[in-house]
Amino acid sequence: MLSESHKQRYLRAINLPDVGEEGQLKLLSASVLIVGIGAIGSITSTYLAAAGVGRIGLVDFDTIDIGDLQHQVLYETSFLNRPKVRSAQAKLQRMNPDITIEGYFQALDVRNALKLIQDYDFIIDTTNNLHTTFIINQACIATDKPFSTAGYYQYQGQIMIHIPGSACFACAFENLTPQELRRNMQGGVCGFSTGILGSMQAGEALKYFLHRDTPHLYDTLLINALGIFDTQILYFKKLTLPKNPSCPVCSKIQN
Repeated sequence: MLSESHKQRYLRAINLPDVGEEGQLKLLSASVLIVGIGAIGSITSTYLAAAGVGRIGLVDFDTIDIGDLQHQVLYETSFLNRPKVRSAQAKLQRMNPDITIEGYFQALDVRNALKLIQDYDFIIDTTNNLHTTFIINQACIATDKPFSTAGYYQYQGQIMIHIPGSACFACAFENLTPQELRRNMQGGVCGFSTGILGSMQAGEALKYFLHRDTPHLYDTLLINALGIFDTQILYFKKLTLPKNPSCPVCSKIQN
């Protein structure tokens, strides 16, 4: 049952027809692990904390550089040279003391991926690093964890969601070349484009928790689909992404 302070804090969300007090309780009992707290993750983590997701884990190995401040809006000039995880953890906790923020000052890799994700309900990849995305994809499929992943290149962005049994990241991108793996790390960052991606990832996670036990889940999320956009020409599109029956990752692990 929601406390009076919860009802006051989350009143605007509770008034939404698909949330209500029951939905807000679902969010307060949910947990999310966000891998990467940079351009996308600083937005995603802020909206999830404000929405009252009860437990949020933050994974990042980087420190804050002055060049980050142009597009990583969670941070301030006074935070320079501090670990992103510690700064984000403290700021988000101050913003919403009702919830628990946990920080992991480390890189996610093949050695620790399973351990990091095992205690969370939903995993969010905001790293914009395709090597890390493939690791998260495989670890989540191996543990039946739903996850979302988003990436950007200059003004362009893409996002997809996986739940057990749906198309995974490797279904669509298993044939990426080494040149393509490096491409998304170059070419500048458009802050408002990454902000859109961060908002979308937060929204997909919230909708997952609100609808995961209903028949509406597939109607509300980017499952078996890829959302793409280009903010330079204001282009948005949702592409169908069918599950690959011979996918080298999900077809082998889940069968």
